Amino acid sequence: MHEFSQIRNDRRFFMLVALAFATLVLVGFARTYYLRTLFHLPPLSSFLEFHGALMSGWIGLLLVQTILVATGHVEWHRKLGVAGAAYAALIVPIGCLATLGAAQREVRAHSSFVHGQLNVLGLELMQMALFACFVGAAVWLRYRTDIHKRLMIIATLCILPNAIVRLSMQTSIDIFHTNFAILSVWALIVLATVAFDSFRNGRVHPAFACSAPIAIGLLYIAWWGSRTGIWDQFWNRVLSA
Repeated sequence: MHEFSQIRNDRRFFMLVALAFATLVLVGFARTYYLRTLFHLPPLSSFLEFHGALMSGWIGLLLVQTILVATGHVEWHRKLGVAGAAYAALIVPIGCLATLGAAQREVRAHSSFVHGQLNVLGLELMQMALFACFVGAAVWLRYRTDIHKRLMIIATLCILPNAIVRLSMQTSIDIFHTNFAILSVWALIVLATVAFDSFRNGRVHPAFACSAPIAIGLLYIAWWGSRTGIWDQFWNRVLSA
């Protein structure tokens, strides 16, 4: 009886985490994407509309998958998971093209934002690499459900910094307008997710103990590396061609 209660609480926890992610994305992108016309912003290109819909779809898929498990529809969850793996494979190239396109626009325009955008490029390419690796590992270990669901959470966390960026644009506090500050807020969200899970279980799960430091560490390395002159010179040459 105790084991059944623990499983039910575990499923509910991950459903609430997915709901929190969905709320963060909805609030973060409300002005610049979901409710864009209400704020009289110029229309996005067809590619960026597709990119936004694709990324939103992943968050929705995660929420649906956790709800299916929480409500006992595990077989539906597994069937939808096959399509989810293909969906994830589409996110990576589209995400890379989106960030490369944004960087290319700044480089070719010789704007004052080139250095900052190339820093974003480094971070977002690393986000896509981490997302791909964690989803791939989660699919490989799909029959180890305790590991699978935590890797999916970490993978999704790796594409959430962009929502934090949008939220930071709505504040007048200068410190939140730097990539380092945004990255640090994201790292705190990752650590908070791991902490809540660990508190419930009385220990840090090995999947989180391994994946969270990798994700945080590599994104900080990407932040540092993409601020160097070598990085700027390389991408200025590639993207201006």
